[in-house]
Amino acid sequence: MKREMKNGKTIIISIIVGFAVAILVMAVAIYLGYTNAYNSNVNEINISIFGINIYSLTKNVDKYNGSSIGQNMGIICTIFIAGAVCIERIITRVKSKN
Repeated sequence: MKREMKNGKTIIISIIVGFAVAILVMAVAIYLGYTNAYNSNVNEINISIFGINIYSLTKNVDKYNGSSIGQNMGIICTIFIAGAVCIERIITRVKSKN
C-alpha cells in the first residue's frame, strides 16, 4: 500500500515537471521567435517545436502581433508530460531492481 502511494506521488510529480518544462520550452521558443522576427524583419513567422507550429507572428506596421495555436501547444505539453512519466517509470523500475 505504501509503495503504491509513493508511486502515485512520483507520477504526479513527473506530470507537473513535464508540464513545467513544456511551458518553459515554449516560452523560450516564443521569445526566440520574436527576436528572430525583429532581426529578420519578415512579415509573418511561425514558431514551432518538433515541427509543430505553436505560435504565429504577423507584422503590423512596426510591431508584431502574436497568436497562439492552443491545440498544438496542448500536443507539445502532452509530449513533454509523457516523456517525463516514461523517464520516471524507468528510474523507478531500475531502483526497484537494485
